[in-house]
Amino acid sequence: MIKVDSNKTIRLNRGDSGTLIFNATIEQTGDSYTFQIGDVVRLNVTKANKENEVVLSKDVTVDEEVTSIEMPLDSTDTKIGDVINRPITYWYDVELNPDANSTTIIGYDEDGPKLFILDPESSKEG
Repeated sequence: MIKVDSNKTIRLNRGDSGTLIFNATIEQTGDSYTFQIGDVVRLNVTKANKENEVVLSKDVTVDEEVTSIEMPLDSTDTKIGDVINRPITYWYDVELNPDANSTTIIGYDEDGPKLFILDPESSKEG
């Protein structure tokens, strides 16, 4: 199960699947942004304090005008690294149209990095 708190911290067990929902606000007006057909929304998860070490990158392409985007994560997306026995904290950001006229929707700000916390799972891996 994926949990997102009021600080936008994402927390889930390694290997879990679920759906993240993202929206954006137009800074000048405070209105909700309407994603346009063809927009790309990208989630990047990196090692903490190592923004160049991406451990998960996932794109969703908008196929209808909407004010929120659903980004499904499957168990292969969230099996980051080896089996863990304690929570591991990563950083994440969400970008709109990352390959052309990129705009960060969620990311490092005056409150610091946005956290993506991966909790241990029981596993037969080994």
